[in-house]
Amino acid sequence: MNAFDLIFLVLMLLSIAVGLWRGLISEVFALLGLFVALFAAWELAWFCVPLMSALRIADWLQWPLAFLVVFMLVLLLLGLLRFLLRGLLSIAGLSPMDRGLGALFGAARGLLLAVLAVAVAGMTDLPREPWWKTAKLAPPLETAVIAAKPWLPPELGKRIKYR
Repeated sequence: MNAFDLIFLVLMLLSIAVGLWRGLISEVFALLGLFVALFAAWELAWFCVPLMSALRIADWLQWPLAFLVVFMLVLLLLGLLRFLLRGLLSIAGLSPMDRGLGALFGAARGLLLAVLAVAVAGMTDLPREPWWKTAKLAPPLETAVIAAKPWLPPELGKRIKYR
């Protein structure tokens, strides 16, 4: 086991610990919240632009600032909803189950991030390095990337090489 393996194991354990600590509901709402907030900000920022103009904000800064305001407001509202749902889970006695499922979510997230990192590394010369070749976790992660190649865009899949 070398540094490559240790780094991936530590990152995996951290992801599991965060999932366990936050619980599945918080993890899913955090992820969903990012996408919803980005979409809402992209679609609704133009509603705030006149307000930015009335506040005498520079023209070039109005849309980015409106985007940021909408993004933060949506994240805040979804965070409050997440807080309320966690409270309801606690009252219902479902916190242990939520946290256990959160740990599973954390494991899946950690594995996905590891596979993505190995996929990106497969587009470089890193897999030819001696420390990569001696890593115990590199072969199974490479196998996962190779198995996922059919779902990647063809141009991207061609660039990933391990052997």
